Amino acid sequence: MKITGLFLFVLYVSFVYGAWDSPENGNPLLPGYTADPSIMYDSASATFFIYSTSDGVWISYSADPQVAYSKDFFNWKFKPLELPSFWPKTKLWAPTAMRHPTNGKYYLMYCIGDAAYIAYSSTPFGPWTNAVSGKNPLYRAGDLTGSSDWIDPQFFIDTSTVYITFGQSSNMGIARLSFNPQTFLVSIDGTDPRMTDGVKYKCKRLAGLSNNLEGSCMFKKDGRYFITYSNSACQNYNVRYAVGASPVGPFTYINRIILQRDNGNNILGPGHNSIFQYGNNWYICYHRQHYQYVDVKRQTCIDQIRFNGDTISANSQTNMGVWAGSGSLESLVAQSRSLLETDLAFGKTVIASSESAFKGGTSQNQKENFATVNNFYKARYAVDRNNATRWAPSSLPGYLIVDLGAEYPIQRCETTFELVMRTYRYRIEYLTQDGIQNITDAQNSKSWKMFADRSANTQNVSPVIDTNRVIARYLKLTLLSANLPTANAEISTILQTDFADRVSVFEFKVFPETNTAIMQNTGKNECNTFRMQNGKLSYSLTREGIVDLQIVNVSGRVVYNRSWRKPAGSWEFSPRDCKLTAGMYIVSLKTPQMQTKQIVSLLQ
Repeated sequence: MKITGLFLFVLYVSFVYGAWDSPENGNPLLPGYTADPSIMYDSASATFFIYSTSDGVWISYSADPQVAYSKDFFNWKFKPLELPSFWPKTKLWAPTAMRHPTNGKYYLMYCIGDAAYIAYSSTPFGPWTNAVSGKNPLYRAGDLTGSSDWIDPQFFIDTSTVYITFGQSSNMGIARLSFNPQTFLVSIDGTDPRMTDGVKYKCKRLAGLSNNLEGSCMFKKDGRYFITYSNSACQNYNVRYAVGASPVGPFTYINRIILQRDNGNNILGPGHNSIFQYGNNWYICYHRQHYQYVDVKRQTCIDQIRFNGDTISANSQTNMGVWAGSGSLESLVAQSRSLLETDLAFGKTVIASSESAFKGGTSQNQKENFATVNNFYKARYAVDRNNATRWAPSSLPGYLIVDLGAEYPIQRCETTFELVMRTYRYRIEYLTQDGIQNITDAQNSKSWKMFADRSANTQNVSPVIDTNRVIARYLKLTLLSANLPTANAEISTILQTDFADRVSVFEFKVFPETNTAIMQNTGKNECNTFRMQNGKLSYSLTREGIVDLQIVNVSGRVVYNRSWRKPAGSWEFSPRDCKLTAGMYIVSLKTPQMQTKQIVSLLQ
């Protein structure tokens, strides 16, 4: 099946601006499946970090710990986390991270199995050392307020005092932490007289909360203590809150929902958040469910929240996130986008071997039927700068071809696959436009050349970066296989909508040559008659004939085009004679003896 797609951005955006599958949406913030996000801005490295549950497998299996990081809140990368070797390898949920206000160490806590484990490091990336003596967790289920007290602990710093909020439903509480200044080890502080509850360790059960299930997050603003938390589950998840005059309460429930399901904007199950201030503005970082709905394919989002005294803006969930509006993060992202490196594939015409369907089914926890949608995972979704969308072929091998619209000097391709910490095997090939009239011709061509062969790939990073130096108009990404979750423990009871189709791509990006210090001949130099020397193109003719010379800039525009009749002999041409500005160009030269192309860099 031939599937094609072409973006007409002006019309598309003007009619459905902010729709879930619009090009250039800011939410989800990250590609891949990352739930229960804990966001931290590290002033020491001027970097944002998001620690999260690695999703995309059944909740009882969650593994593959990772961190996303960015300096500009626009370009994000992922890195695996090296946790203490004796920590359990699965059931890793809801991490929380902080830099200690006085000792400068970084602390990372996960709820794992039925306990809360904590580690420290000198960097936000690790490696991480257990922060409790021996191989012990910070606490186990039942040590504080009851059997569900180990769920979702999250740091809260009040000036120089560090607390954790924790627990589920009536077992939701707060405890104060103590840090050894010499060893950096952590324990639950039993000296605070306000902590009047607890079984093994001292804590305070929080009073005055309502509609609270899990995922508590406390922050302080204008002398008031806010605690947010999630209610319900899955596609009906939502975020509510309460306010008090002290971190131990009592709290007053505010009957106002900050985040909730929004069918009109195709937003499902926003919840389990962290809150942070950047500049003069406050933001809520949370996950929402994959659309169409698939169990445990949650994605990280962010939106600004606004205050009027104790009142927080309701229905703050959006598809645009901080890519629209005004605020400190919005300004940072706008600046980053203004400096955006040219992605030649963005919004271009694409064709694919096939487009997989959303297969539909009944969800597990919150029972709801979802209908089948044919050709749901569209080819154009791979070139739209939207982390809510992806292209998935219905069978393997499956390919995607991008028509860049003109020939360019290509230096790099970046591919973001669906599961960002899994290994994908693929190939990237290229064609020039010689003899190719359109993308259908390219699809049928037998002349594809290799740009990058990852058919034996073992690398699990995101995005995967492949470099080369070629002249190309058409790029072809062929998906072969991947190391996907297949064991029953990984996919047990998941809504079986598209588990077979996860060899898929969030984004495929193509970047031009930008190094103006490099000259490279990428054409076939027949008879050794064409060379670049001292800034001039030299060529020789063995007989009289027509010489065609064309120069194209990196935007694909022809800036010089001329033909001459030349007698036999040696000749040269200087691109500077065309009064070209400094930059990268593709110079095409055709003589009776040969035809070749060269990437040329002109310096000032």
